[in-house]
Amino acid sequence: MICKKYVDSSLSNLNPSEIAEQVGKYGVVAIIGSKASPEEFADWSYEMGYHLSPDVWCTDKEHSNGLFWRVTNKIVDGTNRGLKSDHELDWHCNINPVLDAEEVVGLYGKTISFDTQTWFCNSLPFWNTLDEDLKDRLRTLKVRLDPKRKYGRIQESGWTPDWKNYPKKIIDDIYKNRQTRNIADATNMEPENSNLYNKSRGIIEDINFVPDHPVIGKNGFSFSPYEIHAFLEEDGSVCKDSEDLYWWFWEDWVQSETYTYKHDWNEGDIVLMDQTTTIHRRPRINMEQPRELLRAAMWYKTKNRNHYNYIF
Repeated sequence: MICKKYVDSSLSNLNPSEIAEQVGKYGVVAIIGSKASPEEFADWSYEMGYHLSPDVWCTDKEHSNGLFWRVTNKIVDGTNRGLKSDHELDWHCNINPVLDAEEVVGLYGKTISFDTQTWFCNSLPFWNTLDEDLKDRLRTLKVRLDPKRKYGRIQESGWTPDWKNYPKKIIDDIYKNRQTRNIADATNMEPENSNLYNKSRGIIEDINFVPDHPVIGKNGFSFSPYEIHAFLEEDGSVCKDSEDLYWWFWEDWVQSETYTYKHDWNEGDIVLMDQTTTIHRRPRINMEQPRELLRAAMWYKTKNRNHYNYIF
């Protein structure tokens, strides 16, 4: 299954804890035609996961008391457009480069004035096609990421934000936000559970290719195609077949589109995606007409987790 779908289902009929389990199990969950208001989605999200307010230039303060990022091509603060407002955004996951950050992202269709999509590429159904020997080998590998652009990446094409061209206010807000991704500090963390969790390690370069997922264990993989320098063996050496592995995942998983769900947005739609086992992209949008998604980021709650260790 590439995407678990609910059609014309009210949020009041969907248990947020059960949906969290399904996001972990299936990677992507779409609630199509929910008819929920932004306020209803905010309240439901607080029950589904742990949250921290982004406190940035594009924080939504109208509907959610600081829960949502505004992902929009509209001006949001009198000067700047919302998060990732450019024409196109290529394959990525939102947990990079702070790998202890929120594990799930939910998108809510607030303003949709033209035909527009988001694509979600899911590693879990691809993983399920692999034989056990290959899975065992992949579980031993690490990936070296290049967040500071000092090693060189296998594939440097693809559209990604050119942060040098962004206003200082946006850069400062994103930097500040990255420094505060501690799950124990979540606004709705139960006090008796906060000491279960480790502090965020900040920006990380070498990560386990197969995360130790809090819901499903060591299954699926994390492949951010425009951030990867190399695949590494257990001893830290570069795999002899590093580039072969990369291009195999790129061609057979990403480019094949066999494992990609393409969501056609309507107002009130909700898509929830695990950031450790999926990537997503936005095709080119119409910059002349308004488009706004509300973005909520969250960690799985204690009651949904099988462990409290670092995932990567």
